[in-house]
Amino acid sequence: MIEFKPLTYETLQVGEEFVSDTQLVTPEDVETYGFAVEDEHPWFSGDSPFGGPLAHPTMLGNQALRLRHSRYIVRAGLHAKMEFHFLEPIRHGMRVRSRGRVIDKYERRGKPYMVTEFVTEDEHGTVLVRGQFTQMLFRD
Repeated sequence: MIEFKPLTYETLQVGEEFVSDTQLVTPEDVETYGFAVEDEHPWFSGDSPFGGPLAHPTMLGNQALRLRHSRYIVRAGLHAKMEFHFLEPIRHGMRVRSRGRVIDKYERRGKPYMVTEFVTEDEHGTVLVRGQFTQMLFRD
């Protein structure tokens, strides 16, 4: 059983790894996301040049951001920087998951930061998205 500790600068370790749960990409999820970001391009619900409907490239961004929630109680933080590289289309019906690793933690102007690199891949291990994000952690 995993014990959930509060995520703090002091408890976070560089090299620590995280894995998300597997998520099925459903047409309903794609439609809901498209409505939320006001992007209802026809490729997301019908045919596309990639052979069938696609999901928005950024739809799974939150899956990577939530990686730490698999081990920690994560209080609010501030996203300082995000970088995404979209390598393969995300298709309806794919089962996807994200894996990440803390690659750095540092303090700047008295504020603690963490840097996580991640990949989001399909059930066959094909990397769909690669990136990293930097987040400022709030102290109590």
